[in-house]
Amino acid sequence: MRAGLCFAAALGAASAHAQVYKCVDSAGKAVYSQRPCPAGTQSSTISNRVPAAPVASPSKSTAEQEMGFRKRQSEQEESQKKTAQSEEQAKLKEENCRRAREQSAQFDAGSRIARVNEKGERYFLDDNQIAQEKGRAQSLVDQWCK
Repeated sequence: MRAGLCFAAALGAASAHAQVYKCVDSAGKAVYSQRPCPAGTQSSTISNRVPAAPVASPSKSTAEQEMGFRKRQSEQEESQKKTAQSEEQAKLKEENCRRAREQSAQFDAGSRIARVNEKGERYFLDDNQIAQEKGRAQSLVDQWCK
């Protein structure tokens, strides 16, 4: 009984490889059939070939793939560190610029400016000291607010 089933399966597989005919009549209508085209029609045969397997490209070994992955990962981490560092420097520069502008604006306001000496006593700056401090404040603005 097994032999009969194997023989029937082999016959079924053979019929699966039959040719297909494409017949185009005079009206331009295409008909597909397993029988040859009748006379007076244009015919072509469609083969039932199995496409060739793609040529395997030389693949990298697992160790090479792992090394490549680790390299990309370390490069990404370095890039993230550099980005974080540059963002931190930009924030610091922005904060220093803000402070320098505030200090310069304080000197431009024209009000009396007081300081505290090492004894803890408050004293007021004279015009020469205010001019010097104003120059320092302006140089800080120029340095941090580029």
